[in-house]
Amino acid sequence: MDIPEIDDKSVFDLLGLKDIKERPDILPKIKLDVTPQMMMEPRFQSRPEDLEKLKDITGYMFYIETESEIPALMLLKIGRSDITNTVGKIEEVPAEMVKAAIEQPVLPPVCGMYAISDEIRNWLKKELSV
Repeated sequence: MDIPEIDDKSVFDLLGLKDIKERPDILPKIKLDVTPQMMMEPRFQSRPEDLEKLKDITGYMFYIETESEIPALMLLKIGRSDITNTVGKIEEVPAEMVKAAIEQPVLPPVCGMYAISDEIRNWLKKELSV
């Protein structure tokens, strides 16, 4: 199977839940415990402890985007060089779960990005079989 490069996708060509389920290059790299706070934490490539933190978060994380007209569950790729790229939008998640995660955040939002709730994390684990 020929898998297109994630970085070649446009913002209008985001992966959906079905697409992600079929991506063996993504599924094992999903990190459900990485938060926007961890991703936005300042790091310096020259410090070994910061490089170690970057290794821990490199992969894919889910977050709730509130800067759009309708809040949405998104998938973000975090590269080894600390470059990020939004690659997925999960429209199948129940809207009430997203709303609850915003109204009662597990962590304060960062730049309009909310961490996923335990409810969403459990839903994703079930849906993606991870």
